[in-house]
Amino acid sequence: MLRSSLQVFLLSLCAVLFPKLAPAAPVDSAGVGAHSEMVSGQGAAALTNWQVALSSFQKAGAFIGQGKYPQAKMELSSSATNLSAPYRTMAGDFLERLEAALKQSSKEERVSQLRAFLELSAELRAYPAAVQIMARLRKAAPDEAEALDQALPWRLLESGEMKAALAKYERKAADEHVEMWKSYYQKQIDLIRRRPTNLANVEFATEYVREHYLTGYEEKSDAFSALKELTRVLPHAKNAKETLAVYQFMIKNLVALDDEPGIEAWENKVLSEFKSDREASAGVLLDRGLRAYTKKDFPGALAIFRKVCSEYPDTLAYGDAQYDAGLALHDQQKYPEAIAEYDRLFLSQVNDAMTEASSSEDAKNYRYKAALRISECYESQKDYPHALQYAELARDKYKFIGWCRICIESAKTQLDARIGKLEALAKPATK
Repeated sequence: MLRSSLQVFLLSLCAVLFPKLAPAAPVDSAGVGAHSEMVSGQGAAALTNWQVALSSFQKAGAFIGQGKYPQAKMELSSSATNLSAPYRTMAGDFLERLEAALKQSSKEERVSQLRAFLELSAELRAYPAAVQIMARLRKAAPDEAEALDQALPWRLLESGEMKAALAKYERKAADEHVEMWKSYYQKQIDLIRRRPTNLANVEFATEYVREHYLTGYEEKSDAFSALKELTRVLPHAKNAKETLAVYQFMIKNLVALDDEPGIEAWENKVLSEFKSDREASAGVLLDRGLRAYTKKDFPGALAIFRKVCSEYPDTLAYGDAQYDAGLALHDQQKYPEAIAEYDRLFLSQVNDAMTEASSSEDAKNYRYKAALRISECYESQKDYPHALQYAELARDKYKFIGWCRICIESAKTQLDARIGKLEALAKPATK
């Protein structure tokens, strides 16, 4: 799950010192009062909308592999009308690409057409069809064989041809000289060998999803296949901790697909089934607040952030929510109110050195950033002495914490420049 609006701030610090919230998927935020409702009706259907879409897409891809293009068009046309968002839009895009490929009918365009069919069938997750088309393309363009072989092991594996895929990966690992790719191929070999004896192992399944489906090396990151694997292993979860981990990974992949109803439905399952897990509940609410903020629903975002702060002050989400409450007011130019929200971080129990969940190198730096934001608020009100005071607090008391030397140096350089500017502005005007 998304854990922090501050992550991108730190990742991009070398380029920009004071970014806004980290981008989040543009997903609707539910009303605060409805967050703990049980999943039912349309919400229950939203849990599996992706499965309906995947089934349709794979069917259309299979038709393409068989050369049954009218049937493929019919399937995609129906999906573009009947699937839920965002899958109907995907289906419409796939249909346009299929129709464009079919227009390439001359002999000279045959290779280009096969390439288009190959790419389309792979994106439809119809991997057996992709393998079939690859064989035809190899005959039509022998000089492209090496390039085509790049993704062949993946497609063989996803087509159920495990032994053939393993042999291809072993050959690639033996021939590869680039360490990054060699390590990747060796990891795939390890996963394939371990998989048959770990089909009921949730920890292995999440590793498989992360290291195979989401790396994006051979194929684009495949959220559909990730969801399929997580759904397969979910009944084998041994305890609440494993179940929650699968739910959260499901949500992450639905975010990648921009499936708003699906995200909310799975979040509601977390809220209803794990009410006693305060970290999980606070994390869901924080993510909803971030999505509301991203859609510029500042009042809605602020209500959610304040709910996290008031009801879950003992959780890891508190620091992000408190900082984000300040941002929601800051962006509305409600500077005194924003200052009050930022100021609460100074006396709180937040850990500035705590790393981001997705990185071992980025620290939260709550107080440092709060001081800078307060300085910005005062500057916007032309209160330059107070703006200078808080910039100096960021330099002298709430110092930036980091493990990247370039980032630390960049932060210092830009903060020194800011302090210099504010010192000039804060000087009394001379007659």
